[in-house]
Amino acid sequence: MQFRKEQWSKLIMECQDSGMTVRTWCKQKSINEASYYYWLKKIRKEACKQRLPATHVNQKPVEFAKLSFDTRPMKTLGSITIHLPVATIEVKDGTSKETLENVLLALKSIC
Repeated sequence: MQFRKEQWSKLIMECQDSGMTVRTWCKQKSINEASYYYWLKKIRKEACKQRLPATHVNQKPVEFAKLSFDTRPMKTLGSITIHLPVATIEVKDGTSKETLENVLLALKSIC
């Protein structure tokens, strides 16, 4: 399987370097276009797995608390700073609820 994957990696690079469309290149090389895309997807997935950090089995999942917000404008100026092992988040006065929710969701996905 490794030998075949290496062959397809070379073929895919050759196709991408050719300047032709995949359809034209596959037709010229008598290669099934569906096979080309199958191997392209397989090789890309493996490349992504190799670049992403492995998750630790013993790592405790991050817990988040639900926050409620007062939607009335705040009269006092201030900010909140949250220090975490992987990031520091500073929330300035006037930050929208949607922005804060998006930041917390993004943080949850990387932790």
